[in-house]
Amino acid sequence: MRWYHGWNVLAAAIVFQALMIGIVFYGFTVWATPWIDEFQVGHGLLMTANAGATLATGALMLIAGRAMDRYPMRLLIIGGTLLLATGMVLIAQATAMWQIIGLYTTLIAAGYAFSTTLAGQVLAAKWFPDRVGFAVGLVSLGSSLGGIVMPPLLATLLVRYGWRDANMMLAAVVVAVVVPLVWFVVRFPRPGEARAAPQDAGAPAPAADESPWEFGAVLREPTFWIIGFAFFGTSIASYAFLTSIGPYSHELGIDPQAMSLLIPVLAVAGIAGRLVLGAMADRVDPRYPYWLATAIIWGTLLLTLGHPSYAMMIVISGLIGLGAGGLLPVCCTIVNQKFGARSFSRVMGMATPFFSLAAASGPVLSGQIRDIAGNYSAAFAVYLAVLPLAAATMFFLHRRPMRRPAPLVSMAAE
Repeated sequence: MRWYHGWNVLAAAIVFQALMIGIVFYGFTVWATPWIDEFQVGHGLLMTANAGATLATGALMLIAGRAMDRYPMRLLIIGGTLLLATGMVLIAQATAMWQIIGLYTTLIAAGYAFSTTLAGQVLAAKWFPDRVGFAVGLVSLGSSLGGIVMPPLLATLLVRYGWRDANMMLAAVVVAVVVPLVWFVVRFPRPGEARAAPQDAGAPAPAADESPWEFGAVLREPTFWIIGFAFFGTSIASYAFLTSIGPYSHELGIDPQAMSLLIPVLAVAGIAGRLVLGAMADRVDPRYPYWLATAIIWGTLLLTLGHPSYAMMIVISGLIGLGAGGLLPVCCTIVNQKFGARSFSRVMGMATPFFSLAAASGPVLSGQIRDIAGNYSAAFAVYLAVLPLAAATMFFLHRRPMRRPAPLVSMAAE
């Protein structure tokens, strides 16, 4: 039996995601204290770099998704990698915090938008149209591996060489590893090479020459906004908890060493959520794994309203990781089913800002509520009302008619 090249592409995507996500997100956490000490800035100003990069990345993915329909994927990923590496080199030369904020919201954000999560999702959907949920869940393991492998490495580099030299070294590693890997392995499947996607029972078969969805047509399609609102509501709740687990544990009287053990629990549960809920979305109506993930997150936040013990916090961490981990592959499955493989990269690029906005606003909102109410339980209680609204939105998705783009043949005839 001939080896399927799609597995090579997924493996390459896992590697470049683990490396670059580990550097961008976990590197920011590792460099935070040295930056505060060296540039004499507050935590609030420091966090604007992270929030700015998150929002800028979401906006740039609108462009990246459209570009992935038109240009070779390997060139886009390599270009993004070089932008990201250039940003890291310039960060190593920074003399003020505003320069780092500017680089994170420009070069780092642009490099990430074109070379990391969206690229991995599009490659997974192109090579495995018959198992989009499972393939996206598998390729997104790169983010979990980055969280497991990169922080100890970054901490070691920081101690031995300092954050400036560490960034220079990491920039060189990114270019040396990602560029040749992507050049020789990554590509879209040739005609007839990809696995055939199964036809949804009861749905009309798409025309082979069906036009891809244009930007304006997607925005006018109610299905897009149903997907966006549903996943925004669920994601903002999960991001709010995930980013607050440290201060929330401190509030409960859990020491930092014990709290640090909760992170691996989150990571492992997130892997399980990606694979299990992603695979489930391929086999059943994908609304069901979405509702399951939402119910898990809702029940987990309900457990935080008391004063959970450390043992309960381990359970809570595992549950929130399981539910949150499954959201992205389920979303990708729904987008692929509703808008088609030819429009996947464009529509997913347009949907990603909903996740980015949730990631940027959830932690800020929960922090503000905590400051007003005096505890994180009040902040989490707000999301107990948001989650049912998001879940109810998904009821409107079921087989609602969509204004499909006109086939290319018909357009040419006109």
